[in-house]
Amino acid sequence: MFDDQTRRAFLRGTGSLLALPFLESLAGAAPKPVERPKRFVGMYHTNGVNPYKWYPTSAGRDYEMPENLALLADLRDDLTVFSGLAHFRSPQSAGHWGLSNLLTGCGNGGGVKFHTSVSLDQYLAPHIGSDTRIPSLNLSCKTGVGALNERIVTMSFGERGNPLPTESSPRRVFERLFVEPTPEAKAGFRNLQSRNQSILDNVRGEARRLNQRLGKNDRRKLDDYLTNVRSVEQQMLRDEMWLDTPRYAVDEKTGRAFAKADRYDFDLMLDLVQLALVSDTTRVVTFVPMEEGGLYHGTSHWNKNPEKSLPEMDTWDKKWIGGLARLAGRLKDAEEEDGSMLDRTTIVYGGGHGRRPHFSHDLPFVLLGGRDFGFRHGGHLAFAPLEDDGLEGERGNGSADFAKDRGEFDRTPLANVYVSVANAMGVPTEHFADSTGPIDGLT
Repeated sequence: MFDDQTRRAFLRGTGSLLALPFLESLAGAAPKPVERPKRFVGMYHTNGVNPYKWYPTSAGRDYEMPENLALLADLRDDLTVFSGLAHFRSPQSAGHWGLSNLLTGCGNGGGVKFHTSVSLDQYLAPHIGSDTRIPSLNLSCKTGVGALNERIVTMSFGERGNPLPTESSPRRVFERLFVEPTPEAKAGFRNLQSRNQSILDNVRGEARRLNQRLGKNDRRKLDDYLTNVRSVEQQMLRDEMWLDTPRYAVDEKTGRAFAKADRYDFDLMLDLVQLALVSDTTRVVTFVPMEEGGLYHGTSHWNKNPEKSLPEMDTWDKKWIGGLARLAGRLKDAEEEDGSMLDRTTIVYGGGHGRRPHFSHDLPFVLLGGRDFGFRHGGHLAFAPLEDDGLEGERGNGSADFAKDRGEFDRTPLANVYVSVANAMGVPTEHFADSTGPIDGLT
């Protein structure tokens, strides 16, 4: 039956409840009409792609998939490949700030003072994630937000541009999503809540007095800090509301595997993304498989030693793109009434380094899933000339030439895709970041 408060389905047994995933055939039994869930996943491709094995050399529906992109060949009819798009607010040499720019289009990097705005996942979350236990789930290779520069590890930013923390431990994520708290833990949580009441309400007067003594920059820092505290408080209130709602039951073998997995693991994180969506625990997920720079920073400068760097880049490309293919394939195999889960899941996949080494123009970018939202998939949409990609020049230094010929074609913001995505997913949007309107050819 359906619980009136949460509109979630349960199996009731003697003295027990078992939470079910979203079941469309039962939706009509709810007191109010329940829309089928809309889901969003954002994934990041670190340090760029091998451009010779990613970017198609022709546009349209008959394009040929290069070797690494072809890992998605089984999903061809469920995806659109884009080329020639960029966040033009961002300095075009700011590849390693791509993680903070990709879903925001904010323009960090290359000496630009750090600032950002809401990311696409958080822009959508209040509209598509409000009926779930966790409004959005942020996963990464490291826990926290990292440093607000090249070493940031989150791609998710709140309404005020505040970076949202991530989790890297598969065990801790699994426990949060699927392990029932003990009665003692519930009592402890409620006691903490009653003592806390509203942290901000208790300190508001003091914060107001302190604010009057601070300079402009410090006032912004204090405001950002209080915003983050409020977001934690709101999540705690949400956790309390869901405290007695049973979690989705996962089989014992899976539970034992995650109980031992305290260190970051790429494949287990992909499993968690799938489980989180299948269980309808959340409908909004971001995932960062590796921080920018870091372990294979040199590949983002592949033009300096292409014979060494491009094969190394291939290894990572195949790992990340192959993981994307597995996740999307599983969602496609998961039937959901007259289609699949992938049909109602939009996956945004891209990186901060473009076709030319270390530059953030012509970003690698693909949109998967969401057929039910009206996306016309199956093609390559090119927004820059294909006949002269300038890659050969980039085997040398090339950066001066790149700066010179940036203006030779009409600039199409990547944020135009986000306008189309938001509208297709039922969130009316005229403007996002530096958008000039919806993207041509997607819907």
